[in-house]
Amino acid sequence: MDHPHDQWNEESLRKGLYVHDEAALEEVSRRYGCLLYGLAYRILGSASDAEECVNDALLDLWNAVPPDDPRHVLAYVSALVRRRAVDRVRYKTASRRGGEDYEGSLEELSECLSAPEGYSSLETVAIRDCLQRFLRTLSEKDRTVFTLRYFACMSNEDVGKACGLRESAVVMRLVRMRKKLKAVLEDDGITV
Repeated sequence: MDHPHDQWNEESLRKGLYVHDEAALEEVSRRYGCLLYGLAYRILGSASDAEECVNDALLDLWNAVPPDDPRHVLAYVSALVRRRAVDRVRYKTASRRGGEDYEGSLEELSECLSAPEGYSSLETVAIRDCLQRFLRTLSEKDRTVFTLRYFACMSNEDVGKACGLRESAVVMRLVRMRKKLKAVLEDDGITV
């Protein structure tokens, strides 16, 4: 007998979300809920805020698709959680901000991108599209490393453990990917 979750792969999740199949949203929550919660918790430092943030982001996902059609559900919903968490941090003041993993990942990405406030809404859309294209060019392992570090704000050590890599290998992969992302953004005319 097939397990009820066996039907869901990345493509079927995308299609299910696009037609508002509640089972697809439940599968996103089941499959990625712990990771999303961890992301929110690392930024917020509060279990109740993290849980509320994940729930709000899942509602955002439900409301955004369609018209949005994310190519990578985990990256998309992670960005929604991250945005919700950062908004909550800003609202509650910077003193409640999460740990060094969050700050470190932002600092690393500043090599490629300036703060979101520095971009117009059109530039933000262009960056999002460019980032989605960039992620599609990566191997599955590199995409996972990138997503865990910059969307889930995991430490390099934790990313290594999750991906079966030494921390030094994670660092080197990220350095190469940031250089590649910067070049892709510049090729698209996005000022970094």
